[in-house]
Amino acid sequence: MPDVKRKILWSVLVTGTALASLSATPARADDPAAPPPAATSAAPPATPAAAPAADLMARGEYIATAGDCVACHTAPGGKPFAGGLRITTPMGDVVSTNITPDPDHGIGKYTEEDFEKAVRHGLRRDGSRLYPAMPYVSYSGMTDDDVKAMYAWFMHGVKPVAVTPPVTELNFPANLRITMAVWNLVAGSVAPETGDSATYDKMRRGKYLANALEHCGTCHTPRNMMLSEKEDSYLAGAPLLGWYAPNITSSKTSGIGNWSEDDLVAYLKTGHVAGLSQAAGPMGEAVEHSTSHLTDDDMHALAAYILQVPAKEDEAEHGPREAFGQALDVPDIRSGELTRIDKLDEMTGPHIYDANCAACHGGNGAGTSDHYAPSLFHNSVVGSAHPDDLIMTVLNGVDRTAGGLHAYMPGFDHGSDVQRLSNTEVAALVNYVTATFGSGDHGVTPDQVEKMRKQLPKTP
Repeated sequence: MPDVKRKILWSVLVTGTALASLSATPARADDPAAPPPAATSAAPPATPAAAPAADLMARGEYIATAGDCVACHTAPGGKPFAGGLRITTPMGDVVSTNITPDPDHGIGKYTEEDFEKAVRHGLRRDGSRLYPAMPYVSYSGMTDDDVKAMYAWFMHGVKPVAVTPPVTELNFPANLRITMAVWNLVAGSVAPETGDSATYDKMRRGKYLANALEHCGTCHTPRNMMLSEKEDSYLAGAPLLGWYAPNITSSKTSGIGNWSEDDLVAYLKTGHVAGLSQAAGPMGEAVEHSTSHLTDDDMHALAAYILQVPAKEDEAEHGPREAFGQALDVPDIRSGELTRIDKLDEMTGPHIYDANCAACHGGNGAGTSDHYAPSLFHNSVVGSAHPDDLIMTVLNGVDRTAGGLHAYMPGFDHGSDVQRLSNTEVAALVNYVTATFGSGDHGVTPDQVEKMRKQLPKTP
C-alpha cells in the first residue's frame, strides 16, 4: 500500500537537518542492485545454484504474496516486480526498485545475506540505507525460514526484467540516507519470530501475519511526531494522505467489534461484505494482491487475531459505522426537463447524486439486489465520522478483482471519462450522501476536496 509510505518520510525533516553535516554523500538511485564500494570487503556474488525444491519455491511465493511486495514494486502497466512506482512524499518522489533477479538492474547479485539485510534491516547491498517506503520495520519480524524461502523464489521463480527505474531524487536533507539511521532508532524493530511459522497455532499465526507479513499496523496505526507507530494505539486508525485507514480494533463503536470472524474473512477474500463495508484505494490493492490469496486457515487466523486486538475508542465516532442510515423514501425530484450537456452550472448535492449515482446505487441508496453496487446505508464508509475514504472513492473510483469477482466504479476527478466533478460538486455530493444515508453532514469543503485530489495516484 504505497500511499502511507509517503507520510513516513516526513520524519526526515525532523532528524535530517541535525545529521546533514555528518555526510556529504547525496542519495543515488534507490537501486538495490548497486555494487558495493570498492573499499569494502563484501563477498562476491554467489554462483547460481540448482533450482530450490518445489515446496521451498511455493512457500517463498506465498510469503511474498502475503507481504504484498508486488503492490509497491510494480508500476502501473509495468512488469511484475520491475519497480518504477512513484511514491510521492513532501520531499520528492521515492521510486520503487527493480527486485527481479536481473543481475544488472535488479537483485540478481544479492546473496541470501544481502537479501535478509534489505528485507529485515533496510540495508542495501552497498551498505546504504533504504527509505522506510520499504516496510522493513514490520518485515524484521519474519522468521529465518520465511526469508530464506522468499529469497529462493525471487531468485528462481521471478522473471528477470532488464529495466532500471528512474533515480530517486529527494530534497535536502532527505537526500542524505544517513538520516535513516536515526529514524530507525526511533522506529525500532521487532525481534524475528522463531521456529516454523507454518506450524504456529491459530492465534500466533494470525499475529505473525498481521504484524510481520501483512504489516497491518503500517496503515492502521496512528503515528507520533517522528512518524513511528504509536504502540499504545495499535490499529486505532490513521490518515493516509487522502484515504483513512479505519480503526479495526475490537471496539464495537469505533472499530469492527461487531463483525464476526466469517465477516472479516469474507472481506479479506473479496473486499466486500454486504451491510458492512467494501475495499477501495490502498485496501482494495491489498485485498486484490495479497489477502485474497491467503489460505482459508490463514484468513481465519488473521481475522481471529485482529478481532481480539484491545479496543481503542475514537471520540469522533458516536456509533458503529455500519449501523447508520436507511433507504430514502422521498418523491422523485426529477422534473422531466432535459439538461443540456454543455450546461456548466454547478449542481446541488441531490441533483449530482441523481445524475451520477442513482443509476447504480438507486434513488433510495439501496444499491443493486446482487450487492455489486453496494447499499449506501449500513455502509461503514458512508457511516464513518471520517469522510476521507468517501471523498477519495468519488474521485478515484473502485477497480478491484478478488475472490473471482471484479468490482468497478468510475472516478469523477478531472480525468474522468464519465463526469468531471468540481471540488464544490464533490463536497456537495459527499455531504448529501453522508447526511442522507450515513452519520450526518460533515461539512466537507471544496478546499478539503482539493487537498485530497492532489493525493490521487500519478499516472504514467
